[in-house]
Amino acid sequence: MLNLCYNPWGSKEEWRRRYVLHPDFDTTENVLIVEENGEWAGGGTAWIRKALLKNNEETIVYGAGDLYVHPDHRGKGLYSAAMRNLNQLAQRKDSVLGFAFPSIYRVPAVALPKYGFVNIFYPMTHVFILKPRKFFGFLISRAKRAYLPEKFNGIKFKLTVSFAVPNGEHVITETFRVEGGRISESKETPEEEGIDLAIRTEIGVLLKIVSGFYLGKRHLFLCLLTALLKRRLTLRLSKRLVRAFIGL
Repeated sequence: MLNLCYNPWGSKEEWRRRYVLHPDFDTTENVLIVEENGEWAGGGTAWIRKALLKNNEETIVYGAGDLYVHPDHRGKGLYSAAMRNLNQLAQRKDSVLGFAFPSIYRVPAVALPKYGFVNIFYPMTHVFILKPRKFFGFLISRAKRAYLPEKFNGIKFKLTVSFAVPNGEHVITETFRVEGGRISESKETPEEEGIDLAIRTEIGVLLKIVSGFYLGKRHLFLCLLTALLKRRLTLRLSKRLVRAFIGL
C-alpha cells in the first residue's frame, strides 16, 4: 500500500524492521486503518514516546507518521479522517504534544494548521497541543523564571489562549500578578477589575512570541506586528502599565 502511495517506499522486510520488529511500536494499538465500504483505503501510524524535559521530568509525546491514501480514494477526505483519528488516539494515550515533520513525500506543511498543528522555531517542525492545561502550565513555569524590573511590581495581567484540540477548541484564561520582580498566579477571578494588561491570542502565536525572545528583538517585533495586523493577537493596556513602560 505504501509503495502504491509513495513509490518507492520499501519492501515487506523494511515494514517489519520499522514497525513489527521495533521494540517500542505496538502494531495492535498504534496502526490506524481507514476503510471505505469495507475496502482498505488509507491509514497512518502513531508513534508514542516518553520525552525527557530539562528538569528530568518525563512527558508523553507522539509523532504522526506514514499517513497515506490509496490513489483510487483520494479527494474524499480520508487523509483528514486519518489525521483527526490519530490525534484523538494520541490524546487518549495521554500524549501532551504531537509532532509532525513534513517532507516532500508527505502532506505539505501549509495544510497542517487545518489539523491543529502549529510551526515552532524551525519551519519544518510542527506541534499539536493535545493536553492544553498541562502544556499551558509548562509555559507558565518557564515564565516564572524571568525577572522583571521593580517598576512592574503590582501589575496584574490576564492571559487568554485558545487551543485547537481533536474535539474542537479549548480556551484557557488565567490571571497573574508581578510581585518582587516575579510572575505569580493571582487567586482573583479573571473577570475582576484592575487588569493592567489583557492578552488574547492563539497558542501558535504565543509559541512564536516565545521563540522570538530567543531569536532576537527583530524576530520578536515581526511576530508581534504580524499577529496584531492579522487580529490573531489583541492587547489592552491600562494607563498605569503605559506609564511604567515609558518610565513615568
